Amino acid sequence: MTGAHMNRPYGEAGAPPCIPIRPSRFLLGCVCGFIAVADAAVFQAVLPHVGLLHAAVAALTCLGGLGLAAGRWARRQPAAIGLHADGITVWDRAGHARYRRIVGCAQWSARLIALTLSSEKGRPRTLLVAADSIDSDSFRQLAVRARRAASAYL
Repeated sequence: MTGAHMNRPYGEAGAPPCIPIRPSRFLLGCVCGFIAVADAAVFQAVLPHVGLLHAAVAALTCLGGLGLAAGRWARRQPAAIGLHADGITVWDRAGHARYRRIVGCAQWSARLIALTLSSEKGRPRTLLVAADSIDSDSFRQLAVRARRAASAYL
């Protein structure tokens, strides 16, 4: 991919077709469940040592910190993706595109695909795509292309 394709907004002529990504209720439920379990664990771990009031403060601090981190993660999720033979184009909420090569993938049933994408800085980035965030045909195409692209690195 040339540099001209790197920052082209989706919908513009010459850009690959994009698949809009909706917020996933499945991933939101998983994140909320994780936050609830972690918060309860902090409360239970701190309670015998310092008492009810300090345990509640520690649990609320944990809840706030994990809630802020989950909010940041949700805002960084892409608005759309475009499929290629060996990678994907990821559009952010502002409409800027970045082409990323798929270097690894894992699929859990027909629910979730975890893609490991290369970045410009050499550090891999993980993208979770839940089945309820895109249509079923696009999810199937993404799973097939991800397995093919990742097999070149195995």
